[in-house]
Amino acid sequence: MKLIIKNNMGNEHHLNCEAPICQEDPNPNYKNEVLWYPGEKVCKKSPYEKFQIKQIEINKLVKENKFKDIDKAYTANDLELNSI
Repeated sequence: MKLIIKNNMGNEHHLNCEAPICQEDPNPNYKNEVLWYPGEKVCKKSPYEKFQIKQIEINKLVKENKFKDIDKAYTANDLELNSI
């Protein structure tokens, strides 16, 4: 018997998501509290939010060695509200 734990939305995506910032994080303050570093995984839940699009853009630059602040941590709000 397989036990599946669901959140209040009836979805278990956040339990399997390997990205530090997951759009289905049950923490209501995740956009301000959870940190992501360039090069880390991006949540694949769609439709993509602004922070996910920015993460994908940054990770592309990281792969091309064109992103200079690779050691700086960002929150989802940093990614959505600041020009990075």
